[in-house]
This record gives sequence, C-alpha cells and structure tokens, in this order.
Amino acid sequence: MNISRYIANRIVGQKHSSYSGFIVRLATAATAVSVATMIVTVSLVNGFQHEVSDKVYSFWGHMRVQALEPYRSMVAEETPIHASDSVENILAAQPGIQHVQAFGARSVVLRTAGQFDGVLLKGVDLRFASSPFKRFLKAGTMLQFPDSGYSSQLMLSESMARQLQVNVGDTVSTIFLRNGEDMRSRRQVVCGLFSTGIEEYDKNFVLADLRFLQRLNLWTSAQIGGYEVWFDEPAKASLLEKGITKALPQGIVASPIADIYPNIFDWLGIQNQTKQIVIGIMLAVAIINLITCLLILVLERTRMVALLAAIGMPQQSLRNIFGTMLPVLLAVVLLLV
Repeated sequence: MNISRYIANRIVGQKHSSYSGFIVRLATAATAVSVATMIVTVSLVNGFQHEVSDKVYSFWGHMRVQALEPYRSMVAEETPIHASDSVENILAAQPGIQHVQAFGARSVVLRTAGQFDGVLLKGVDLRFASSPFKRFLKAGTMLQFPDSGYSSQLMLSESMARQLQVNVGDTVSTIFLRNGEDMRSRRQVVCGLFSTGIEEYDKNFVLADLRFLQRLNLWTSAQIGGYEVWFDEPAKASLLEKGITKALPQGIVASPIADIYPNIFDWLGIQNQTKQIVIGIMLAVAIINLITCLLILVLERTRMVALLAAIGMPQQSLRNIFGTMLPVLLAVVLLLV
C-alpha cells in the first residue's frame, strides 16, 4: 500500500474545520470556475472563427483561379481568361475537389424609384445553383439559368434591398458604362434576397447570370473572370496552391481565398491572441487557488507532520503526502466542471 497516497486521500476526503473547510471549498470552486471559463473561451473563439471563415468560403470558395494580376486590389473587376475544358480537367483531377464554378465581376449602379447604389455585380454560371452559397438565401429563389440567352434575374442582400426599397419580384435598373463613356441601362428582376452576415459583402455585391455580365463587358461566351473552387477541407487550398498553379496555363494562377482577402483572416487570427490572454489569466488564477488550498492543508496538518516525523516517516514520504493532494484536488475540480 502507498502510505503517502492513502493519507492524502483521507485528508482531502475528511471534513475540515469551519475556517479551513471554507477556504478549501472556495479555492476548489474558484479553480473550477477558472477551468470552465477556459473551456468556454476556447469553444466560443474557435466556433466564431469557424463560422466567419465558413461564410467567406461559402461566398468565394476556398481557392480562386484567375489571371495573374500582382497589383490588383481586393475588390475589382478581373482580367478575363478563356474558359476551357483543360483548365477544368486540371482542377477536377485535384484531390478533395467538391465544387467548381465560373465567375466574373463588373462595377455597376443599381437604381430604383428615387434610390441608387454602386455595387459590384458578380456573375455566376449554372453550377452556382448547387454551390454552398444557397445557405444564405433568405427569401425568393436562387438564380434561374435559361437554356439560351441570359437570365434577367438579380439577387440582392437584405440590407441592400432595404436601402433600395425593393423586394422579391420588383424591378431594378442596372446602369453601366460601355467603352468608358457610353452609359447603358438594363432592367432586371429581383429573384431572391440573401444575407451572409458579413457587412462588407452584403453592402457591395449583387449576383447575376454570368452571361449577362459577359454582354456588359463585351466578352465572348468563352471569356470569364475565373473559377471558384471548393475543397472538402479549407486547408487543401494552401497545400495544393503551388501544384495547381504549375499545372495551369501560363498567366493563370491559383490563390487561396485567405491570401486574396487577408483583412478578414488576419482579423480572425488576432482572436487567437485574445484567447491566449484569457486562458493565461484563468490558468494563473487556477494555479494560485490550488497552491493556496494546498498551503492551508499543510498548515492545518502541522501536528500530524510532526507526529509522522517522530515515528520515523522519511521526509520524502511526508512531501509525497501533500504532493499527492494536487492531482486529487484537480480531479475534484474536473468533477465540478
């Protein structure tokens, strides 16, 4: 039998004097609260980071394949590339690919009766209907793509719809410049309202048929802004980036969305510092509480220590008695949590 462990279990398990018992219970409860706070903090921060990043990925995909533009700003119109089966076959051959769709962008102005707003029109193709974006749909339907011509439908965010004072089924005018000086206008019908929860996207983007955007930009039917790619795991975008870029035709690159929109992902990374600070403070509180509790138990057992030393118990065994109390107290704390 381990005498030190036996005595430690008896000390922790028996009732103490009113003063020391209160201190031990208070220290144990405070440690339990500290551990619970650490668990809740880690869960909330991790959940928040996952939810925000998942919304960004649902809007843009995990990777974007487009023309090489080193000095391009985050929100701008793309230099067109030619859609080809060879590029799509390269993407389809990558491990973990879940979804690929073509897209393009064009700056336009939306106008209704007495209201107008400048936005970035994002054109999407037929594959958009099965993309993860459909989780953001709040009212109406997703874009419908006719077999010929182009769709005159438009998807707005709920906040933009309130600003323009329109709803599902209403008509808006899309105003754009052609050749830099010729102003044109097209009438479109609002088919659905979405809400990503990210104000930067909800205020700046509307969705339309890619073929409509090709007409606005005077592109051919084979020209697109690029491809959006979804993987089964977001981390694969960074791991496969260089390999995909090498396999693509010259002038076309693959870039993870985290690199294209670093403002959001850098902000999410800052949350890790907050998490570490809270965990550090709570860990210090828990350690101080346990040490205080242990010191009180040691001071209360001064006579017992003297008696055990007098009958010949080695000093190492005496130290083991109180050293064994620490894991016992931790077990009690975990049970309380």
